[in-house]
Amino acid sequence: MTDTARFKKGATIIHEGTTGSNAYLILSGSVEVYKKVGDEKLVLSRLVKGNIFGEMSLVDDKPRSATIAALEDTEVRILSRERFESMLEQNPRAVIPLLKQVFQRVRYLNQMVTAFCGQASTGTVELATHPLRLTAKTEEAEQAMQGKEIDISKIPFQIGRTSTSSVFGSNDLNIEDTEPYRISRCHCLITIVDNEYYVVDTVSSRGTVVDSSKIGGREDLKRVLLASGKHQIILGGEESPYVFDLEVP
Repeated sequence: MTDTARFKKGATIIHEGTTGSNAYLILSGSVEVYKKVGDEKLVLSRLVKGNIFGEMSLVDDKPRSATIAALEDTEVRILSRERFESMLEQNPRAVIPLLKQVFQRVRYLNQMVTAFCGQASTGTVELATHPLRLTAKTEEAEQAMQGKEIDISKIPFQIGRTSTSSVFGSNDLNIEDTEPYRISRCHCLITIVDNEYYVVDTVSSRGTVVDSSKIGGREDLKRVLLASGKHQIILGGEESPYVFDLEVP
């Protein structure tokens, strides 16, 4: 059976290094994923409603790789290993949402290896608790995003072209585009490394422009560090009509 649990702001849900056999689906609230490196707190991601964490414990008995703490009052649904195995036997399609997130994280790790090549940033800043805001600056961008602006509270945040051909599509923001495509299926992502925000493009065909920096596509540069303030992002190269502002708190 699945049960629910509630955690107060600041409560630790998973401790790094401990073992367990449960995964958790966020029903409300948000959590922070981090590791302790010496005396430093290294924030890895922030997850919100609809995200799953602790899923690797459903298939192995290795210690937890990070600590998960509630950023606000948070309610989760608990999925046990026994329930997961029963779902695999009786209704395999029911585990697709979980597998989508696992595949997304594997792809994310591959992108980080490509973009950083072991050269993580050295700065340490306090992770902002306010969401980032993505705003469409052109009519094409607003139509593609199906709205004027969105607040980004989940990190990492994947942006890509809408596709109905794969049941395992896992973009956080799907952008409508038509041929000849400017936006790739997995175009770019917004992430945190050493507590600093980056835009990373490793797999798009036409690249991304962040302010005056070209990344992805045919460029050797794959990432841009985002300081606090407003940044212009163009998906699909300098001539692309898909222009956005990203405000970093």
